[in-house]
Amino acid sequence: MLPVLSLGGSPSPAERVRQAALSLDDGDTEATLKALTPLVADPDAGLAARFVLAMAAWRLEKFDWALSLLKGCHEDAPENGTIAEILASLHAQLGFLGESLFIGKLSIALESDADLAELVPDDYPPFDRAFLSIKENPLFGRAKDALAAGKLVDAIDKARQHLALVPDDVVGRVFYASCLMRSGAASLAVDALEPIAEQEPSLFARALAACGEQAGATRWHDRAVAAAPKDSGIAAVHVLDAPFIGADAAALARDWIQRFCPPPKPAQRRAVQGKLVIGYLVSSFADPRDGAAVAAVAHAHDRERVTVLGFGLGAQTDEGNTSLAGAFSKWRDIGALDPATLARTLAGDGVHVLVDAGGFAAPRQLQAVARCTSAVRVSWLGNPGAITTPLYDVALGAGVFPVFPRARRSATPNSDVIRFGTDASMGQIDGATVAAWSSVLAAVPNSVLVLRNNDMDPGANIARLVHRFGNELAARIDIRAAVLSEEFYEGIDIALLACRANSPRAASDAIAHGVPAIAPQGSDYAEFLREIGLGAAVATNTNSCGSIAVSLAQSEAARTVAPFGDNAAAIALRIESFVAL
Repeated sequence: MLPVLSLGGSPSPAERVRQAALSLDDGDTEATLKALTPLVADPDAGLAARFVLAMAAWRLEKFDWALSLLKGCHEDAPENGTIAEILASLHAQLGFLGESLFIGKLSIALESDADLAELVPDDYPPFDRAFLSIKENPLFGRAKDALAAGKLVDAIDKARQHLALVPDDVVGRVFYASCLMRSGAASLAVDALEPIAEQEPSLFARALAACGEQAGATRWHDRAVAAAPKDSGIAAVHVLDAPFIGADAAALARDWIQRFCPPPKPAQRRAVQGKLVIGYLVSSFADPRDGAAVAAVAHAHDRERVTVLGFGLGAQTDEGNTSLAGAFSKWRDIGALDPATLARTLAGDGVHVLVDAGGFAAPRQLQAVARCTSAVRVSWLGNPGAITTPLYDVALGAGVFPVFPRARRSATPNSDVIRFGTDASMGQIDGATVAAWSSVLAAVPNSVLVLRNNDMDPGANIARLVHRFGNELAARIDIRAAVLSEEFYEGIDIALLACRANSPRAASDAIAHGVPAIAPQGSDYAEFLREIGLGAAVATNTNSCGSIAVSLAQSEAARTVAPFGDNAAAIALRIESFVAL
């Protein structure tokens, strides 16, 4: 047995390891990790400390980490039967039949270690029980279960661990990359998809486009469409990405409608008897943050006169639907419905006005819109401007995007530094946008550019930013992590908008927080700014971006945005009026 106390009476390394194990049994994983950190490298307790650390990793469900630690312990003590048995059990828990059986047999021939056995948590399954309940790829199964339950973060974590242990699983890799794309982590998705790009060219193209890799995205989109010309989903994401890769979105959209939608049929709308029924298709958004604006308008309908239905993915309480919570009178999960069934469901629910908030971000949903003859079909935003019929009966204009005024906090009091801020994705930061923003930074030397952390954690996307801006200007860029828009715009003096966008949402958010916004020449935000009376902020050329920025930077009064009323209720009434069409 190892000594419990040192000669001085203070706890020995072995006793400190035992205390850490007791903390783990009590459920205090944080205390366990804190206690083990200084002991891992201690020659008197290193093996035992790493063994308990592996148990802590197992308790935290970081199984790839736990396996790596236990393998290291087994390599350092190959004759230790307890380590071998615990390792064999973990192999079984992770579905590795061969490794589990081999090491399990080995553990029987080795001498057990009573001291280490005392450190194993009570709920850790012994080898025989783990082996009898072995399942193939259990982590991948748990990842799929988590996604089905609306737990995207947990699904990503379990899928990542699965790939760390089974890197050649193509299906698991596609699942992991798809989840990353849903979470906005396109940079990690690119890394995950590179080994299987030939097998998943469309998803790889989508990830590249989201990172602003225009040439690569164009090449892989072309390959994907050529390889599967009859796949409506592959063609739809090509339409969705078209503005960001320099393709003609309207032409691609018209071609998609002609090839993948049935010929239009005469409308068969029913008269409103009782309440007006308005349905919102919200399974996906071209701009993921559009959900809050759609929810605000849906919530603004008078429930005494209107029943508001939401048609989305999963339960309304799922992680991906957080922004939509409470916005609808009733909710339907349409994830398993084909377009024809969804169209029949809309008719069966008595929908009079149907608002499609997804466009080409939800192609099956879009095909249902084409089949829907029972309701007035309304296009939200994010669809190519030239597309109305035969998909839609009416389209909301850019200027009606909801603006919700919020109290503006003091930006940069007593500071000579002007903070330009932008809530843009990497896919929006193209050459034209970089040129416009660079002209602003050059015109206002005492300024910095603050980017909202939209997939801009340290890694490949930071390298992309440095490459696009150059070292000198990149040194003047800060990244701010902000879950809420109000957190981001606190301390921002002037917002800079990108050239390309699939929604006016970023401009609306800036103005709502009292931050003036500058749009480059030809910007997709220009129409929105003009329609709400802020056309002076639209530059006529790249250099005029700098001129507007200088004018705003030199005058706090010029940076004051006039109050803008909450127009969600007005937009709701406008949508209701479409029933008369």
